[in-house]
This record gives sequence, structure tokens and C-alpha cells, in this order.
Amino acid sequence: MKISKKHALAAGILAAVATMGIQSFVAPAQVEAKADLDTYFDFEPHRGGRDARPENTLYSYAYAIEMGGTSIECDMQLTADNNIVMSHNPVLNPDITRYKGTNKYVEAGKYDLRTMTVPEIKKFDVGVMDPITNPDHYYNGHGKSQVTPASAEIPTIDELFQLIKDSGYQGLVNIETKSYPDPEYPEGYKHTPDAKKFVRVFYDKVKQYNMQDHVILQSFDWATLIEMKKIDPNITCSALWCEQPSWGRDSECIRMFEPEVSPWLGGLDVRKFPGSSVNAKVINAAHSFGAEVISPYYPEISTDDVDLAHSLGMKVVPWTVNSIEAMDQLYNMGVDGMISDKPWILRAYLEKKGAKLRPTKKVAVAKYHLEPNHREVDTHKMAGGTDAAY
Repeated sequence: MKISKKHALAAGILAAVATMGIQSFVAPAQVEAKADLDTYFDFEPHRGGRDARPENTLYSYAYAIEMGGTSIECDMQLTADNNIVMSHNPVLNPDITRYKGTNKYVEAGKYDLRTMTVPEIKKFDVGVMDPITNPDHYYNGHGKSQVTPASAEIPTIDELFQLIKDSGYQGLVNIETKSYPDPEYPEGYKHTPDAKKFVRVFYDKVKQYNMQDHVILQSFDWATLIEMKKIDPNITCSALWCEQPSWGRDSECIRMFEPEVSPWLGGLDVRKFPGSSVNAKVINAAHSFGAEVISPYYPEISTDDVDLAHSLGMKVVPWTVNSIEAMDQLYNMGVDGMISDKPWILRAYLEKKGAKLRPTKKVAVAKYHLEPNHREVDTHKMAGGTDAAY
């Protein structure tokens, strides 16, 4: 049953008042998000589809468009010259980054994109994965099935938006602020950008390319989402989260059972929100600042969580879903989308289920079209969900 935002807001307020008392809970100002979250099942190629193309490149984004992605899932970093480049890692990843024009891969930990200018960043090549240095980790997990160009640069957000314009793509871009507010996340925290500055530079680009109706801003650093809602509440926001103590302190985003408030949640203390479970509290916390989407690590959610989010008028899009078994479990829960490294597997699954999908597109932009679709090889299963954070 589809629930209107008006009724969802009323239900959320009643639940909050009953649990916390009327003085403790302030409902968010409700606005209609511009991004279309209802027409299609949200089929999202992760980093453009990193098991088929080099991740976060114009080749992977073109591939996501050709696959009929509802949303292109991608990541962004703020550079020293106040531009935005598309990269998951703040420091150049030696498994995927070469010095341009050579077969020499970069040293680990040497190049931080946030301290570099775009011209400096364009001197590197992320088009071909290293199969030798660490073959049991990244290459076997994601490289063996990739179809790669001779080389590929790290693109700017301008190049991504221009590719979208050139291809005629009418879908969404689910774009993540890679922001690291936690001092215990050493690689990220040292040069993490100011949330307000990061979001302002992003929003200026969105307006420049008239992409307001076509972007979703997602983040584990909810401060960037809260800031986005202050600047323009019509921009759709997706609250990422996970709670995996076994991954180490740098991955514990909720920290429900610690005395300190998690630095990842923009000052919100999830313990003060209504709900009989950790996830229920997190969902209500995300709803409090107007997030339209929740995006949890896929093994951590239940049907009850999906039902609660839907009752509040929110969508549920878990990450990163690569097996048919997990796809089936989540689809039967009623999720609204999935993010996957293996879009060809997820697309085939969703077609069999009769999900409403965007049509495939034979060639998005000829310059970035590669054949074949992917390589049919067995890939090494990497350990747990930590892979999604690498």
C-alpha cells in the first residue's frame, strides 16, 4: 500500500511522541523530493559497475547508462583547487592507479586527492587493475570480470554531468560525499573537507548543469546530508549506515552502545530516537532531518525495518548486493532498490521478477563504449562487507 507523505509524517510524529515525549522530538519540514523515486525499481551499478568496468570512470558510468541503471552510484572527493573528482578512495589506490603512460602502479598512501589539483590528478591512470601486487584481494574480487580500456583518467564531476547530457540519460546519479569526520579513520580524517564547503561546491555544480531533479546525495557522514537539506531541501538525500564492530573502529558508524555520540551522524544521537531496535532508531534519526532514502549494509536489515521506512515515506536501497541469494532475500522484503558490483546479474534477476526497469541503451556515448558486456569468470569472494569500503 502506498502511503502519502502527509500520512507518513503523522505516523512518525505519533510514534515519536509516544516514545519520547512531545518536548523531545521535532519533526522535519516535509518537502517533495524532485528526484523520481517511484517509477522504477532502483537498480544501481556500484561505482558504475566495478566488476564490469574500471570503477568511477567515464567508462563505468557509460556502462551503467547502457545497462539501464535507474541510478548511477558513484563517489566524489573535494580537491585542493575546489573542484570535485570522482573517486571512492581519498588516497590513490595502488591496486587500480598507474602513473599515466607507464605500467608502474603508485605507492600506497602517497597521493591524497584532497591535497591535489585537477591537473595533478589527471597525471594518473585508473583504467587497468593490477593483477600482480595483491592478486588475492582486489583483482580477483573485481578485476577478472572487467572489460577495460587502454587507460582511463579520474573524471571530474563536470565530465560526469556532461556525459549524462551527451548520452541523453534521464535517470538519477546517486553520488556520495566521501567525508570522514572520525579521527579514528586515519586515512580519511587527516584532510577531510569541511562539510559545508563540500556540499556548497557540489550544489553549485548541480545547478550549473541543471541536475537538481536527477541527483541523490548519499553519505555515511550525515553532516553533509543535513547541510544539503539546509541549502536546498528539494535535493534528495540517502542516509548510508553500517554497524560492524568486527571491521574495526573506522567502520562503526552508529556506535549505539558506546557513551560517545557517533561522529558520523551529524551530531544526532540515535539513542534518543524512538524505536525498539537499533535500526528503528537509525531510521527515525534519518527521517528527522528529511532523508528520503535509507541505505544500510544489506545483511543488517529486516522486513520490519523496510516496513518502518515505508511507513515514514522513505525508500530502502541496501548496499552492496552481489549474490542472487541476497538479491532474492531483499527483494522479498520489499526493498525499493539495490546497489551491486555485478549489474548484469542484478539486472537479469530483476527482469525475471518482473521489476519495472529503465530500458537498456545500446551505446551511451560511443567514445566510452566497450565490448563485451563483461567477462564470464569466477571471481574470488572477498571477506564480508569490508570490500565495499575499500
